[in-house]
This record gives sequence, C-alpha cells and structure tokens, in this order.
Amino acid sequence: MTMPAGPLLFVGQTVLDHVFHVERFSVEGGKVVAGRQADQVGGMAARAALAAQRLRRQPGGARMHLCSAVGDDGAGDQLRRLLAAEGLDIEAITGARTGVSAVLVDARGERQISNFRGDALARAPLPRLPEDCSGVLADARWPAAARLALAHARSQGVPGMLDADVAPAEVLRALVPLASWCVYSRGGLEAWAGDAAPDPAVTLAQAAIDAPDAELLVTLGADGALWRRPGGELQALPAFTVEAVDTTGAGDVLHGVLLLGLSEGLPPPTAVRRAMAAAALSCRGALPTRDELDHFLAQHHA
Repeated sequence: MTMPAGPLLFVGQTVLDHVFHVERFSVEGGKVVAGRQADQVGGMAARAALAAQRLRRQPGGARMHLCSAVGDDGAGDQLRRLLAAEGLDIEAITGARTGVSAVLVDARGERQISNFRGDALARAPLPRLPEDCSGVLADARWPAAARLALAHARSQGVPGMLDADVAPAEVLRALVPLASWCVYSRGGLEAWAGDAAPDPAVTLAQAAIDAPDAELLVTLGADGALWRRPGGELQALPAFTVEAVDTTGAGDVLHGVLLLGLSEGLPPPTAVRRAMAAAALSCRGALPTRDELDHFLAQHHA
C-alpha cells in the first residue's frame, strides 16, 4: 500500500486583499470609480498554498499545511472562511490585527498595492512543524518561522524554498543560505543586493556566492525569468503570453506550483516550466486547475 506523502508546508503571510478593478491609475489623487470589486485571499505563503491546493493530485497527493496567522477581527474571520472553502485552515490570534491590502488593478492587469500588515505574525507563536514533510515554502514576512521551516526542510532532505520578495537586506541575507531554492522577485533581488540591480544576471551571480548549492531564480514579469543553477549555469526563460486581467499574486502562484512539482518528483526544468505557465494562467483572473494547466501546456508544447 502506498503511504500518503507528507504535507507541503507554507510558512508566512496571509492578508485579505480588497481588489478594485479600475480603468487606469490616478496620478493626481481624487476619486476613481471601480468597475468591479472582490475580496480574496492574499499574502505570499497563503496564495502559494492555494495555488498548490488547486493543482493537488488526487488521491494520495501531498496535503497543504499553511503555517500563518490572522487576527480575531472581521478580516481574519473572512479569511478563515475563504481558506476553509478551499480545504485550508489558519490560526487566529486573540486581540491581533489581520493584514489587509487595497489592490488597484488597471485595464492592462497591472496593480498598485497598499498593504497594512497587521500584527498577527508578530504575536503568533512559532509553528509546530510535522515530523515529515514533502517540501517547504517560506516567505520573509515571518523571519523566525522561516528559519525554523527551512532548517526543517534541510534536515528532511526535501525542497526548502525561500520566497525572496522585498524585505530588509539583513533578513534576506540570513535566510538565503538556508534554502535549496531561492526565488526572487526583481524587487527582492534588489533588496538583497542593497541597491538597484540594473543587471539581474550579474546580481544573481553575486547571490550565488551566498548560496552556491541552491537553485536561484528571479522572476521578471512579462520578461520571463532568469535561472542560475548550481555550478554557474544561467538560463533565460521566456514568459508565456496571455491576455492579463490581474497580475496580483502571479509570483506566489509560481512558488506554490513549483514546490508542488518538485515534491511530485518532476525534473526541475519541467517543474519550473509548469510553474511559469501556472503563473501566466493566474493573470487571467483565477487560479488554474491541473486540467487547465495541462491543457495550456499541451497548446504551448516546445
């Protein structure tokens, strides 16, 4: 009998996104009328967990375990309901404030985000990690828990992925050496470097000094991604072209789907390509299912 795989751990931020679709962003202030509005689960770890949950292979696929926290306020209650509908749960911290974002999305699918992070993670106890797991994704919003989780992944011999988005340089520099996969946003790579990074390839090479045995990836939106493999091999990966409705959280989707693919034993190039395709599909306005992703990749067979 095949034993069920250990869970995938997603450690870090959960926020409630209030998303407003507008024709264009205002540069002068004043009122802008939104054509549509929706509330959704946001936050790097939570969005990645949701993306992996949508693609989870049944039966016998890895379970998703979200190690995060919200407050016991109205936003936290709403997030817990939204996550429960997807088969995920999350801890509520008494007296804490939940993170909330105002997300403006224009007609091109680009977004502007104003984020209130709340204090739920700062007040939450460190998570109890299961003895076995299939992989770990940690973001930099909860540094102490990220260190714990990435060390746990290393001890288990499973993928330990850092979502290296914008964070203080000292936090990123402490976490990068612990991860077997470091996936930077462009802004996160610049934050790691401590200054503007006009050439991501050069900066990625510098990052490899801190993590010589790690897979290093920087996502560049419509410009695709750069992937520096252990030993110095650098690859430029083109983006998949889709008609974007909302690019919010596309990087989070990539992280979640990449971790899922690696945990399922896919070769890294296959897992990366699937993750990039899933991120592109999410820009159409919804997280893709496994069937939708497989169909999309079949249409874009290289």
